Amino acid sequence: MSKDTTDRFYGAWWGAFLGDAIGMPAHGYLSQKLLQADYGTLSDFAPAKNPHPESVLYTLPQPELPPEFDYLGPKRRELWSRRGTHFHYGLEAGENTLPLYLALHLAASIADAGKFDIENWMGRYEAIMTTPDAHTDTFIPSIHRRYFENRAAGKKPEQNGCPDAHMGDVAMFMPLMFAAVANPDKSQMDLYRALKKFTLGESASTSAFFLAEVLANIIRGSSIEDTLYVKMTPDRHFSLAFPLRRWAAKDDSHALSQTGKLSPLEESMPLTMYMAVKYGGDIKKALFGNANIGGESTGRGAMIGMLIGAQTGFSGLPQDLVGRLKYAGEIQALGEMLFQNLKNI
Repeated sequence: MSKDTTDRFYGAWWGAFLGDAIGMPAHGYLSQKLLQADYGTLSDFAPAKNPHPESVLYTLPQPELPPEFDYLGPKRRELWSRRGTHFHYGLEAGENTLPLYLALHLAASIADAGKFDIENWMGRYEAIMTTPDAHTDTFIPSIHRRYFENRAAGKKPEQNGCPDAHMGDVAMFMPLMFAAVANPDKSQMDLYRALKKFTLGESASTSAFFLAEVLANIIRGSSIEDTLYVKMTPDRHFSLAFPLRRWAAKDDSHALSQTGKLSPLEESMPLTMYMAVKYGGDIKKALFGNANIGGESTGRGAMIGMLIGAQTGFSGLPQDLVGRLKYAGEIQALGEMLFQNLKNI
């Protein structure tokens, strides 16, 4: 790969982790007033503050599962029973949420096997999710809860997955999107097989395919706008049917009123693409703007960071933030392994 292509690859890789970590404290806030009361206007990494005035963790079921399928454990179980527990209680400033933490482990699985091996990955995944303190996040998204409840009930996850998928669910499989640069067919096949373990319907897979295709074009040198409006047609993905560029000429509140802050992919994808189009030339403005929206700020932030990071390149990322990511060492090492694997596809 050329020097510029390499720079864009690493910009996309690190950009995803930046977007997730920046968005972490704001996750789950639907009220701008409450978000600003707790954090002001976010302009730097911040830890998760407690109590979270709009947390719904205490309303989620806490099924008793056999130890080999228990995704909660006693510590999370107690935290979930408290009203007001932040979704990411205990996460530090610059720390990534569970989906991006799992993305790191997926990259490690690819490096270990030399390719995406579904059995290698699922074994690693189950160990992380059911081993106490294997990860530090408090919130377990619904696709994971459904997966282990299916396993405990003897049901096939592929036939009983979650009917709704969110941006964070797709972001978890971000390492598989990079294969689209060298082998689009392999990227699609791997994404489909991975998502099939967790989700029903086509929304998650078609959105993942679309993001992978956009990413590949940007890493090869196309801009975000040229990728969406020159290389693609509006029927390529439902998010392109929205007037993203017309929205960009208005205040962000207009786009928010047409989409959703805390919503399934059908609503969060248009908002994600809008932010990438409007703020594609300024990744800090994009990622902090996304965080200050609230809602599903983490998964959305990861995908915005991935796309804009690919456009700006690693050299265009805010280096002061890159160095303060909690998992910076792991992100660097696994990014290098993923890059080498990509060259071998």
